[in-house]
Amino acid sequence: MKYIVKSTFTVFVSALFLLTTSLSATAAPKKLDILISPSGSGPYLAWATMQNYASDYTDKIAPMAVETPGFTYNVRYLASSPQLWKNTIIGSGQVVEWAAKEGISPFFPKPMEAVKDFRALGVMSRTSNMFVTLDPSIKSKDDFVGKRVAVGLLTQNEWGMHQRMMLDGWGITKKLKSFDALGPAQNINALLDGKADIGTLTTHSNRDFSFTLQAGPFKTLESAGREYAFIDIDKKDIQSYIDKTGAPFSIQTLPANTVANQPEPVTSFGNYTLLSVHKSFPEEDAYEMTKLWLKSGIKLGEYSAIAKIWDEDTIATIAKIGPENIHPGALRAYKEFGLIK
Repeated sequence: MKYIVKSTFTVFVSALFLLTTSLSATAAPKKLDILISPSGSGPYLAWATMQNYASDYTDKIAPMAVETPGFTYNVRYLASSPQLWKNTIIGSGQVVEWAAKEGISPFFPKPMEAVKDFRALGVMSRTSNMFVTLDPSIKSKDDFVGKRVAVGLLTQNEWGMHQRMMLDGWGITKKLKSFDALGPAQNINALLDGKADIGTLTTHSNRDFSFTLQAGPFKTLESAGREYAFIDIDKKDIQSYIDKTGAPFSIQTLPANTVANQPEPVTSFGNYTLLSVHKSFPEEDAYEMTKLWLKSGIKLGEYSAIAKIWDEDTIATIAKIGPENIHPGALRAYKEFGLIK
């Protein structure tokens, strides 16, 4: 009897050992937080979609979309949180990272040295930040004086920060009747309610502008049935700001009819939005994340509007034009996909 009990116990222990070994061999995918943007915004919805479908493409990592006030907040938060550098990815942009390194007030009261060590994984979109009005007498930036301007949040680089930087640089901010950073939807509501004379809208495009997405506030303005117009900004005015400051803004001219109610080409400013990490972010994780993005990007367009512009050429833009700004792990993925040499 004692022999039987002992043998049974030995078999049980052996089985438990095998089960434990089997479970440890199938490690759970590594969780990687992506600090992105407000819930309901295009970038947040795109990465929330990626979160849901990532397991169809990889068993190594599990990206998790995290709601934040916006890219300006993300850059500040990651730069001041060393404990996040090895496991956190952020939504960012060329201009906001430049502003953080330079210490451009009021967004960054002093230079943030850690941002010099940020590296991109890839490009999410090419943006255009446009001013819009219901007032036909407002045709250029010179007509802004004495007017009420409403924009998105200042923690959002595309909806509020870029516009404020330009207005400050042109010396117009102090000449406005009012400047209010309300939010993407709220600034258009203020325009429609007669509480603002000028609002702002942002588009996201792929690299060659063959596909452009309109955010929700576009639909709000269009469905109101009111006459509105986009304010064309002279290229010289944008270039003068770039020359004076060194900011990596790009001059964007949207061809006629790129967005609703746009019968003429519209010139404004924008940049490339980025997915960024600190340089100490593990190379293997950067490689796996970039590979996942390249494999699944455009396919996720079936479920998320902004992912429709995630073609390989767009994602790899910075790797092609500024490889020194790319994380080594991401660079390995681009080479593996034949996107760069």
